[in-house]
Amino acid sequence: MKALSMFLFLLLSACSVQIIDMTPEPTQQQFDLSDGDGDGMIQARDECPDSNTGIKVDNQGCGSSRLHTMRHRLDVNFANDSSVVEPRYMPEIKKLADFMIEFPTAQVTIEGHTSIQGSAQYNTKLSKSRAVAIKDILTSRYQIVSERITTLGLGFDRLLLEGNDEYIHQKNRRIVAEISSDVSLAFMKWTIYSVDNESN
Repeated sequence: MKALSMFLFLLLSACSVQIIDMTPEPTQQQFDLSDGDGDGMIQARDECPDSNTGIKVDNQGCGSSRLHTMRHRLDVNFANDSSVVEPRYMPEIKKLADFMIEFPTAQVTIEGHTSIQGSAQYNTKLSKSRAVAIKDILTSRYQIVSERITTLGLGFDRLLLEGNDEYIHQKNRRIVAEISSDVSLAFMKWTIYSVDNESN
């Protein structure tokens, strides 16, 4: 009798066991793990979500606030005693314009240089005209705001090459662009502007 009672107790206990559904619900993502500005920092941690693509950022996704400057010799040369920009140099100027359009906080100083032919006073004026010629192309053809461009005429104060033959004179009749920005130019993916190496 006791055995039968025990069997019935166990049978009833087994019938009362609840089956729990262990199927998990889909996990809801709480944080935005995308990288909208392409700087390598997820949106959930990015305190500067509009960083320029390719720049170096800190742990908050922000670039440097320092002013950065670099120089590059544009591949633009001039005929003797001339400030006319020949059409073959337009692609080089367009590269500078595209750079300034992509990075709207960038400022540029255009330096005009000359050979040693002629007086210092005349060459200072001529080199200034060459710098202004480049600025006019940037503003009229590419709509770069005039206030972002400074022009300097340095005459033959900073010769690229020393000597007195036509090849050297031609190389010295040149344009140098000095670009400054609060964005770290050294880490931009656009690396066409080499820092302080005019002789290349």
